[in-house]
Amino acid sequence: MENRNHALDSMRATMMLLGIYLHVVVGYSGAGRWPYIDAHPTPVLNFTLGVIHGFRMPAFFVMAGFFGALLWNRRGPASFASNRIRRILLPFALFWSLLFPLMAAIVISLEQGTDKIVPAFASGALLSRLHPLHLWFLEYLLLLYLLGGVVAWLARWIPVSVMTIIHSLYRWAVQRPYAPVWFAMFSWLPLALMSGNLKDSDGFMPEWRILLAYTVPFGFGWMLYHSRDLLPRFERNIGVFLLLQVPAFFVYALVPGRSHPFVKAAGNVLMCWFLIFACTGLFLRHCSRPSPRWRYMSDASYWLYIMHMPVVVGLQVAFQAVPLPALAKVPIVLGVAVAILVLSYDMMVRSTWIGALLNGRRYARS
Repeated sequence: MENRNHALDSMRATMMLLGIYLHVVVGYSGAGRWPYIDAHPTPVLNFTLGVIHGFRMPAFFVMAGFFGALLWNRRGPASFASNRIRRILLPFALFWSLLFPLMAAIVISLEQGTDKIVPAFASGALLSRLHPLHLWFLEYLLLLYLLGGVVAWLARWIPVSVMTIIHSLYRWAVQRPYAPVWFAMFSWLPLALMSGNLKDSDGFMPEWRILLAYTVPFGFGWMLYHSRDLLPRFERNIGVFLLLQVPAFFVYALVPGRSHPFVKAAGNVLMCWFLIFACTGLFLRHCSRPSPRWRYMSDASYWLYIMHMPVVVGLQVAFQAVPLPALAKVPIVLGVAVAILVLSYDMMVRSTWIGALLNGRRYARS
């Protein structure tokens, strides 16, 4: 039995928690889609939205692929399937069933008034607006785990010599000093087909462009597990990659996607993979040792992300009349939201059946 990889586990949790920051800022930036948009938004933090949106989910899927391969090889296909059903499918179904009606009521009250909530539910009009909300990534995660499991199962019949060549090519690519550029090439076309910008899901029907875009980092992470002796490689060139992602970001941010989707996509994927390599190296360098606080937040991150939407929107609405600029409200709403979510996790989740559902087991409250 292998020990828990604290660094990569912390990185996976951090990518999830960055989504909370993303959604707080969206409400005060005027950019993007969010139930609440401040009447006096500020563009000051828009660059952080671009950076985070451009690499957060691909980095998360790299970690998902790594831990998926770990689970497959440690426990076998049957346990892998059972675990993913219990840890991904069941939470998706349960919490979506709770959150969609709640968020629908909030959106209706914001757009039409509270007196329209009951008629909207009674008329059945919401059935035409069903949406996975911010939990859409769980649907694609399930599809990628299914794809990963099928490929891993079929790989049993691939000649050992062929698999050796595949893994050797992967190891060669990862060890190159220009490795992020190499893997960005594989991510480029799916992004170009989305006008150079990763799009969120528009509904429950899977979109092949989104699935293809996340297949590359997921496959990278799955392969990385089989070459995990190369993890120290990510601690090299961190500063160089952080510097190189800056011009890539400006290409991604300034080039219009409708007229130049291939150029914008190139900036996006280069920024993305430079940051994936740099962040992986930073977490390996600074978070490899066991830390009770990091472990706690890693366990809590699933709950925090799942439940943050109504908390964040509720706080944004509550602070609507507070005479503060939008930029000042961002840290206040973010801090209060995280405090509420962590407290709810500690009191209602960590040591209960909900904690067992999300974390795989119950933990004592801390």
